[in-house]
Amino acid sequence: MCLRLRRNRKILTIVFLSSLLFIFFCQAQDEKLNPILEQGIGQYKHENFEEALGLLKKAREEDPASTLAAYYLGLNYKKLQDYQLSIPNLRDAVTYSPKIKGALIELIDSLYQVGEYAEAQRWIVEAEKEGIRPAQTAFLKGLVLLKLEDASGAIASFEKAKELDNSMEQAANYQIGVTHLKARDFRYAREAFKAVVGLNPSSSMAEYANEYIDAIVKKEKALRPWKFSFGSCWQYDDNVVLKPSDQSLAANITGQEDSRQVYTGQIEYNHYFKDDFSLKGQYYFYYAKQNDLGFYDTISNTLVVQPSWNFEKSLLAFPLSYNHTIINDTSYLSNPSASAIYNFMIADSNMGQVYLAYSNKDYLWSPSMPDEDRDSNEASSGLGWYFFFAKKKGFFNLRYGFNREWTEGNNWEYFGNKINAALLIPLFEKLNLTISGGTFFQRFLSSHSIFNVYRRDNVYTASSLIAYKFLEDSEIQVQYTYVRDSSNISIYDYDRNIYSIGVQLKF
Repeated sequence: MCLRLRRNRKILTIVFLSSLLFIFFCQAQDEKLNPILEQGIGQYKHENFEEALGLLKKAREEDPASTLAAYYLGLNYKKLQDYQLSIPNLRDAVTYSPKIKGALIELIDSLYQVGEYAEAQRWIVEAEKEGIRPAQTAFLKGLVLLKLEDASGAIASFEKAKELDNSMEQAANYQIGVTHLKARDFRYAREAFKAVVGLNPSSSMAEYANEYIDAIVKKEKALRPWKFSFGSCWQYDDNVVLKPSDQSLAANITGQEDSRQVYTGQIEYNHYFKDDFSLKGQYYFYYAKQNDLGFYDTISNTLVVQPSWNFEKSLLAFPLSYNHTIINDTSYLSNPSASAIYNFMIADSNMGQVYLAYSNKDYLWSPSMPDEDRDSNEASSGLGWYFFFAKKKGFFNLRYGFNREWTEGNNWEYFGNKINAALLIPLFEKLNLTISGGTFFQRFLSSHSIFNVYRRDNVYTASSLIAYKFLEDSEIQVQYTYVRDSSNISIYDYDRNIYSIGVQLKF
């Protein structure tokens, strides 16, 4: 018994002395810590990153092999969002000895931030082998795979991250939603974003998720294959017959004022063959019935076929259309046309546009004389710019166009320049105001056969539209339009005011 006690005392003494030696060794190591490095770490921990930077750089210069100095300098650069400089330091921290394993996650994140996805994947494999912060590793792996367009792999990684760490569930669901959205799986994306909101409705991440949900709803509507619209409005026109402003020429013209009922309808079908190509077919109907005048009743039918190529930040479309117009129950105009339109985003809130178009106009009524024959071929081109504001609910548009029309009759051949501007202002959630205006300068190329002068017309147009959305896809519209054609030939010089109120339904 005594022998056993003496043996236990000996063991306890050895353990005690070993503990003292270990404490002494650790203190000695602490004492050997570079004072500059120690100060730099202190400044870093107090979030004085600018002050810490100089100290940590100096500590690395004095001891380039110090993984601790490399680690903290890499972290400091990362806090300053200088990822390019953080990477070599964090790489040294996980390569030199002794390896600082925690630096792996920081290195992977920095590589992800600068788009070095291949190297990030190599270090992710290392982190998985070492078992370092498994949830964070899985989350970063998902981010990298998402950038590499591996949607299924990214979703699996995000799912794994939230299984390993419940605190990452909201962030993981958010990224799952983004991944489904990028893959155009709108239903699953909406479910993931709803889960984000449900976990913490007051968080900023939930706010972003709600914005995505609204965008998805709009996108799903936009991608519906079939779309329909119907409109009806009452209009008052104070110059239906384009009565000249010169009273000496218009003395015998009366009854130029009239009201009319206008009906419009549209059927549209869209087919998306793949992400970057779609085909649209459209039929548009217009009917205007004058209430008092016995003429100028108009029926117009338009067919459009439009193939489109969607790129990352641009759209190229080739609309082909045919219009047939009937006036007073008699065919008046046959008009096939073809055009090319290219829209491209400039940053997030600006869009540019260029277009080319060709049109053939066949007027089916016999002209009063050969020089008045308006049958023509027309070529036009132009460019435009859009600026979006108020979360893209409002915009300002400016366009310039040039056209040249070759007509059978000498009196109507001309070239023209158009400048148009439009501003849509969302006044309230359901109330929009649109103000637009334009000028059209026409210069005719032959001396008029009757008036013996070269005709010059300057056409000015101004319009305002107030639209109130009383249902989700239905609006009440009130509009005023003014037209002024200032011509050097008095018979073509006129003013016109059009007032209208109506309803527009979309479904």
